[in-house]
Amino acid sequence: MTSKIHLTDLDRDVLFISKKERTFVNDDSLPSLPVPPLHQTLQQYLDSVIVHVSDEEYRNTQALVAEFERGEGAKLHAKLKEKSKRERNWLEKWWEDIAYLSQRSPMIPLMNMAGYVPDVMSLAKNQIEISALNIHYYAQFWKLIRTEQLRPYYNSKNIPWSMDQFLRLFNTCRIPGETKDRLVNYFKTESEGEQGPTHIIVLCKGHIFAFDIVDDRGEPLTALECERQLRYISDLCSSAGQGPGLGSLTVADRLTWAKNREWLSQLHPKNKEALEIIESSMFVVVLDENSPLTPSQIICESLGGDCHNRWADKSMTLINFKNGIVGSNADHTPFDGMVTLGLGYYVALSIKDCNGVWNGTRSMRNLPNPQRLKFVIDDRIITAVESARLQFRELANDVQCFCDGYSQYGKDFLRPLKLHPEAYVQMALQLAYYRLHGRPAPTYVTASTRQFYHGRTEPAGPVFRKPIDWVKSMMDDVTAPSEQMKLLRRAIEKFTHLMAECTNNRGCDRHFLGLFMICMENGDPIPEIFLDPSWEKSGGSGKFVLSTSCTGYTSITGGVMPMVENGYGCFYNVENNRIGFCITAFRKNPETVPERLFESLCHALSDMQYIVTTSNL
Repeated sequence: MTSKIHLTDLDRDVLFISKKERTFVNDDSLPSLPVPPLHQTLQQYLDSVIVHVSDEEYRNTQALVAEFERGEGAKLHAKLKEKSKRERNWLEKWWEDIAYLSQRSPMIPLMNMAGYVPDVMSLAKNQIEISALNIHYYAQFWKLIRTEQLRPYYNSKNIPWSMDQFLRLFNTCRIPGETKDRLVNYFKTESEGEQGPTHIIVLCKGHIFAFDIVDDRGEPLTALECERQLRYISDLCSSAGQGPGLGSLTVADRLTWAKNREWLSQLHPKNKEALEIIESSMFVVVLDENSPLTPSQIICESLGGDCHNRWADKSMTLINFKNGIVGSNADHTPFDGMVTLGLGYYVALSIKDCNGVWNGTRSMRNLPNPQRLKFVIDDRIITAVESARLQFRELANDVQCFCDGYSQYGKDFLRPLKLHPEAYVQMALQLAYYRLHGRPAPTYVTASTRQFYHGRTEPAGPVFRKPIDWVKSMMDDVTAPSEQMKLLRRAIEKFTHLMAECTNNRGCDRHFLGLFMICMENGDPIPEIFLDPSWEKSGGSGKFVLSTSCTGYTSITGGVMPMVENGYGCFYNVENNRIGFCITAFRKNPETVPERLFESLCHALSDMQYIVTTSNL
């Protein structure tokens, strides 16, 4: 089910445009990323382990932690502290390399983010018109960043946030390597000099085109001008038939794509030029042949879809389906979901404001036709395309996605009760999972560390004794609603405190990564704490069974695939009177069915409403 228009009544320009503060005004003055105290990190780790292991396993882990703190851990921590004195963000390069660039799995559908905006679905006219509007407003957002007029972000306590990630939203591409990829970026602000490339790439029926969407004065083309260019491409592809679909090469595993890209580049000079045009482009636009209708289908197609018409390496892809519905696919490497949410919200408000119809100038300039990129290919490339397509089909068929909302209540119900919406939904997730699977799930919850220089994220896990004590009280027949409510408040307080600690970079996950990387760089043996079974049982090394994130307080939603084969991806948005969920899982695991988790979530939210309204508050 899709919701009615819920986008805020606030003016788009008030929300996004600043004439006084430049976009990156605060970035250089942000504090350096701190290193948490070692003892606090280890205690937080023990608190998260205890609910996932037996008493004997926990005692063994306690001993390993104590040994680590006295010995190797203290040495590694001291070296990490020294590194933090030399680098303003000691984590930045490690995180980018280990979490993203060194990963060898296919980016689509396993690593990239997908999203869509339900509120503007009803405004969709046809594929070309809505695509042209989106391109125009994407270019407007590009201009806001280039001219540094995008309003700087602040958190709820009016602390400035790093805007650095917005520099990599456009003109960014991930280049495959045999052991590690690299990230290239061609974007420049006005203060940095002449503007970077201003063309986009359009994929249609396996063909690849390029055309500029910004004129010589730095002004975006009108939506009508973009529409003219898209119609040229669509008409040409209709008569040309199916193209070679070289985008399929990008959805293979990174090693295979790296070898094929090298071969393709050396096959003919035209190929190298065409690759540079693609990789330097502002973003990718897809004119897709599919027509998903439900939110679940839209996210599923945006996560996977037709690999002939994808270029997985590009930072941002706008997917325009045949029926006028719009989705997106984004590389997670250069930025986090907060950046794409900002772009999506700006474009959604813009399209809502014009009611899905261009209301600007009707005059059109005489523009050069889009350039069709023609590659010289051989039998090896043809075989590689087909092989990548077959492997991708197997991966895409394994994607399960279910998007729906709980409509009995939302933020308006929780506000007077002083229950934080995100903490509340996290407790519902823990109860829902426990009821389905009979055990707690190691859980990744995104907390932002953008109040620090080049900060990104620190996961806050809500699985501690207090939340699990509350979960168990909800599953027995003896605990009174008033006692359940007390336990719920304690659980929410615990989670809220942990989120606050993590936003201050006082979580344990990234600290452990830093200690581990210092160890690896020194060539030292891996400490026993990282080899202990409790490590992965509690989510260590990315083994989080629930991968969750809040996409905000509008209807904008999105999703990613789970971090483990027996897990779920669960993104949620909290509206005034609705809580939306986007749940993903792997089909090959019969125990993880997104629809069942959603049903359990609805059950949990209804039970929570009962104890909230019937207990003595």
